[in-house]
Amino acid sequence: MGIKPNTKDTPPEGNKFALLIGVEAFSDPGIPSLRGVTKDINKLGKLLNNRQRSKFKVESLLNPSFVQSRKAISKISQQAQVNDVVFFYYSGHGVLDQQQSLYLLFGDSETSFMDATCLESEFILSQFRKSACQNFIIIIDSCHSGAFFNNNRGLPKGLFALTACDEQGLSYENEKGGIFTNIIINGLTSDYIDADRDGKITFSELFDYVIDEIKSNTAWRSGAPQKWEWNVNKDICFFDSPRPVFISYRRTQTKFVKKLSQKLNEAEIPTFVDLEKIRIGDNWKRELEKTIKNTRVFLFVLDNEIFFSVILRLDC
Repeated sequence: MGIKPNTKDTPPEGNKFALLIGVEAFSDPGIPSLRGVTKDINKLGKLLNNRQRSKFKVESLLNPSFVQSRKAISKISQQAQVNDVVFFYYSGHGVLDQQQSLYLLFGDSETSFMDATCLESEFILSQFRKSACQNFIIIIDSCHSGAFFNNNRGLPKGLFALTACDEQGLSYENEKGGIFTNIIINGLTSDYIDADRDGKITFSELFDYVIDEIKSNTAWRSGAPQKWEWNVNKDICFFDSPRPVFISYRRTQTKFVKKLSQKLNEAEIPTFVDLEKIRIGDNWKRELEKTIKNTRVFLFVLDNEIFFSVILRLDC
């Protein structure tokens, strides 16, 4: 006679829905166009559609109209159920009104009629409040994005949010796209972000990685990213951590290994190099054991000095 597991305290895993909205072209001549939004949406969409690491069902909207965007937000709010996860991402322009409320701009937005043609962040929150879903992730890459929660009329259950800057800050882009978004993408494709080596990337681990990268990024010249949490009792798993290539080497090979690791990373293959991954204060033995369990392959770097060493002859 079998024993049925107790599932009362472990609710079934729900679906994961992602809505990615990016706007870089505007009909209003007073709104400058952006150059990197398409790259942001395509790269993030490709990452979330990777079935080996992500379970999100992705809808991407590039340069949608004001009404199209409202309908998409309403749709995802209605379809998500209590154990599901909703991820909302916006890349584009953000502006403030006189009350310091944040409005997101779309292709047909007119700054002269902000209330009628630009999307107030409160609309997004109002749709999420009505939803049965209790797990929301919001990431906003725009200027003044830290004002997203200003003048809100209530927050949904289970909310995690990350904004590119504070309410008076600016968000920047370069030839690769939005700097903030690219840091997020780089983090989600790097095993370094998985601080406890459990194979999962949580929202808190993502934020810690973003802050570390912003501090060392000379192109970032404005307010620091902001993290928001509301009505949550545990961290949320955002993404599966990539299984890295473990590189074993001698200290005299450090320069070569650094180049090798960089080339593999450029090919979207994560690597584990102990000098980079194990930090001061870490329990090195524990970190190595966790990493080895999550490693896809081991790469041993040998040179002539190794081949003719006493250590190798003894091992043989």
